Amino acid sequence: MAIIGTLGDVVFSVSSSQVRTFDGMKWDSSVRYAQHERHLKDTLLEFVGTDPDKISFSMYFSVFLGINPIEEITKLLNAERNGVVMRLVIGVKAYGKDKWVIERTSKSLEKYDNEGNLLTASVDVSLLAYVGR
Repeated sequence: MAIIGTLGDVVFSVSSSQVRTFDGMKWDSSVRYAQHERHLKDTLLEFVGTDPDKISFSMYFSVFLGINPIEEITKLLNAERNGVVMRLVIGVKAYGKDKWVIERTSKSLEKYDNEGNLLTASVDVSLLAYVGR
């Protein structure tokens, strides 16, 4: 099995029997400026700090690729709802200044079998940079 990376205990990996990867990763960063209006002069900008970075990506889960979609969704949902703080590592590189939390997930439950078992799903994951005190 080739391990591509991890998000806490979620392992991104590929093997001949399982595919658990991400797609379309996007990393956003921004800063804040205060605007001070001055009489008969240009507005003065003051740098006041950075906003937390955000990373988003999609994951596709399929029983046909050796993954139980509902188990993977539950794992992500538990991390999101419990505020689990985790590292995002791709290859040997840890992304961000420190750690991340799952800010939001959007789940598309796509295909079911004739017994109501979820066969395929895609999940959009949004991470927010977590900075300790």
